[in-house]
Amino acid sequence: MSGSKRDDRRRWRLWRWAVVSFVLATAAAAAAVEAGGAEATELDLEERRDERRDLLALRDTLRSALDLHSNWTGPPCHGGRSRWRGVSCDGDGRVVGVALDGAQLTGSLPRGALRGVSRLQELSLRGNALHGALPGLEGLPRLRALDLSSNRFSGPIPRGYATSLRDLARLELQDNLLNGTLPAFRQRGLVVFNVSYNFLQGEVPATRTLRRFPASAFDHNLKLCSEAVNAECREGTPSSGAPAAGGGSDGPVVRPAGNRDRPARKHTQFWLATWSVVAMSLIAALVPFAAVLIFMHHKKKGREVRLGGRGAEVTGAGDIKDKAEQGRGSGSRSTDSGKGAELQFFLDDSARFDLDELFRSTAEMLGKGRLGITYRVTLEAGPVVVVKRLRNMAHVPRRDFTHTMQLLGKLRHENVVHLAAAFYSKEEKLVVYEHVPGCSLFQLLHGNRGEGRTPLPWPARLSIAQGMARGLAYLHQSLPYFHRPPHGNLKSSNVLVFFSAPAAKGKQQQKQAVPKLTDHGFHPLLPHHAHRLAAAKCPEFARGGGGGGGRRLSSRADVYCLGVVLLELVTGKVPVEEDGDLAEWARLALSHEWSTDILDVEIVADRGRHGDMLRLTEVALLCAAPEPDRRPKVQDVVRMIDEIAAGYGAELAGR
Repeated sequence: MSGSKRDDRRRWRLWRWAVVSFVLATAAAAAAVEAGGAEATELDLEERRDERRDLLALRDTLRSALDLHSNWTGPPCHGGRSRWRGVSCDGDGRVVGVALDGAQLTGSLPRGALRGVSRLQELSLRGNALHGALPGLEGLPRLRALDLSSNRFSGPIPRGYATSLRDLARLELQDNLLNGTLPAFRQRGLVVFNVSYNFLQGEVPATRTLRRFPASAFDHNLKLCSEAVNAECREGTPSSGAPAAGGGSDGPVVRPAGNRDRPARKHTQFWLATWSVVAMSLIAALVPFAAVLIFMHHKKKGREVRLGGRGAEVTGAGDIKDKAEQGRGSGSRSTDSGKGAELQFFLDDSARFDLDELFRSTAEMLGKGRLGITYRVTLEAGPVVVVKRLRNMAHVPRRDFTHTMQLLGKLRHENVVHLAAAFYSKEEKLVVYEHVPGCSLFQLLHGNRGEGRTPLPWPARLSIAQGMARGLAYLHQSLPYFHRPPHGNLKSSNVLVFFSAPAAKGKQQQKQAVPKLTDHGFHPLLPHHAHRLAAAKCPEFARGGGGGGGRRLSSRADVYCLGVVLLELVTGKVPVEEDGDLAEWARLALSHEWSTDILDVEIVADRGRHGDMLRLTEVALLCAAPEPDRRPKVQDVVRMIDEIAAGYGAELAGR
């Protein structure tokens, strides 16, 4: 009996030892996997930092008409897409392509350019003015396509192109100033190859790869020789130093016809071709220049029309008067019993005019938008007004239109464009605004980017942010609850900005930027066309299917739109849907500690204001939260922006 108990205890100890060993082994394996995952994550982050560092080094080394300094900011990849011009990404969010063809790039590439972009598969800088030595491109084993043609690169072709770039399928180096001998390329996948129009010399290596290409791939060089170019190599001719591998087993090589004086003729043809290119380039440059002069001469004249005249057909307004005539007998009322029987006026101090005078006046088309066509009209009596011909409102009843215009006509705020008058007929709806002597915020931020542009300084941007928030808060406070969202179409092109004279005379002060919101209050009149307005960009509208059958938009939709415009002010970027969500891009940049990289290049030099810029970015991201309930009320946004501006003002007063 005792022996049986001892056996049971022994089996129990063995069983317990096996279980403990299994648990410990499992825990160790899990820890190893976790450590490996953490190590892989850390390695991936390090590779992403190197990738971005080398791309920024390329940006800072070169100059370009594309203004890469303002475009190449923040993370290069967002998901599988990139907001950086000329950059393409894979599904892992890594850079796989850089294509800046014809971007007017100038400067020289560093020897180790793009070495950290380890997944790069395509590099194309064709048709620029880059000079200096070719980049080494070490550490890019995945590179398949390299096009550096039509530049001014000089020096030899790096040997690494033949030995390190094993997956190379396309190499174009033609039309440069390259010299030295040709490396021995042996990549079996190389199907496109061109080194013509350079100053290469010596023997073309008789590798199986190079023998596949015609003589035109080597044409117009200094002194290349071999069967590939139909030129016999003399004794002492320099070569790449590589043995001629695989020469005898190749198929037949097609040889172009030639004779003894071919080298001299090739030299002459080279210079003739060069001068032909120069002449054609000059002609190609002069023709567009002349066209621009002619266009600028006739541009203003072509845009000036009469709203009711035949010449208005150019701008699409030629039938306004005819359609308005049909509505004259429809009983439109006026606040004035004499003049303006068809126009309903809202500003007591505004000059009165009738429909005939409006159509006789000279009009200039300012632009076409989702709501209609906008004209600047100079009345015969002298005043200037802005007339908008509304679209997609044929279904709107007179009562609804008139009631909405009366609500909008009562609004009076320094940051809201005043509605002067309105016209209703079954076929035509017109609204007349006060004229704001300035331009849109979109033009101030994005117009004429590049050299010669007058940048919008940070104090003006902060003042614009303040005014926009105050104007939007006034709309939210003044319009009734059923008029939601109160603005509905807030975007940078619907914010007009003019610069007022400084209050204190005799002191050297900048003009004050004053924004005015326009195109507000039309959302209730467009139940079937709400997708045309800026509020439709809100995530909740997209989740509802975008057709009005989903969640009804609230006042928080305006707050979202305000957040997007604030991000435009800080980043200088256009919120284009094809480039992804601007707010999500900014969040990603801040999470990677690249906060200052999101700042517009025009204000990033003002380092003392970086704190205020990033605080305004935080306010913008709060406004642009995906969930409406997480967005602040517009009154709270006004308070937060005022606190940022108060700190800036106090610092100025202390100087």
